[in-house]
Amino acid sequence: MDIDLARTFLEIVRSGSFIATAERLHLTQTAVTARIQNLEGQLNCRLFVRNRAGARLTSDGEHFVAYASQLVQTWEAARRDLPLPEGFGDLLTLGAEVSLSSPLLLAWVQHLRQEIPSHAVRSEVGPGSLLQKQLDLGVLDAALVYQPEYWPGMQVELLLEEKLIQVEAKANPDPYIYVDWGPTFRQQHDAALPEHSRAALYFSLGPLALQYLLQNGGRGYFRRRVVQRHLDEGLLRRVDKAPEFTYPVYLVYSRTKESPALQQAIDILRQVAQTQTDWSQPWRYES
Repeated sequence: MDIDLARTFLEIVRSGSFIATAERLHLTQTAVTARIQNLEGQLNCRLFVRNRAGARLTSDGEHFVAYASQLVQTWEAARRDLPLPEGFGDLLTLGAEVSLSSPLLLAWVQHLRQEIPSHAVRSEVGPGSLLQKQLDLGVLDAALVYQPEYWPGMQVELLLEEKLIQVEAKANPDPYIYVDWGPTFRQQHDAALPEHSRAALYFSLGPLALQYLLQNGGRGYFRRRVVQRHLDEGLLRRVDKAPEFTYPVYLVYSRTKESPALQQAIDILRQVAQTQTDWSQPWRYES
């Protein structure tokens, strides 16, 4: 199928109008209509109902939105990745959530370049839900996430178990900083510490919250590997009798994309995860 047909379809969905789509794509209304008729002919169903207000999706059209989005995203990924850089025989595409990008993803890429120099490496950083959607589309080979989604054909491996511990600045332990580590943490945290469920200071990104705490004081929950060096140096201390929470890291990949190179890359990642115990250096605060 011509990818332009899918793009035209999605543009009509966004604008709600054949006329607006023609203006947006610099086409005539006749050309836009012809593309949709072509698409409907190939799918053997009607996608839009046109009226004076614009264009409304049929039930078949609503179902086709997800397929069209996947087609366009996969095509764009192919255009981005091909051709391969000169001198490289293949490509590994890896992803990680923001908080796992440094040092874990960074160390993984560094070791891959040393041990599999024949392969180019592309890394993506983003929300876990987006990374797993890209895995499902075949855009990514593997990704590091905190909360995996279990789909048919998706391999989920517990890579390591991190702990979230409550720490405080020695010089100024107030105020309490609510660091949002996701829905599971929120549920457990709010049940164990209801007095802190509505803190005046809130961060959705752990590294940013840690930088604030180091510069301004306060206390909150952070990954043990990240704060360990600050604890050892005496900048922070653990809060006595504060509950701990588990925060596992998962590797997810599609079994249909398994290859000798990907399996070697996964073996390298396992070694990195075992040896990379100090995660504080990339986010270390310098006064």
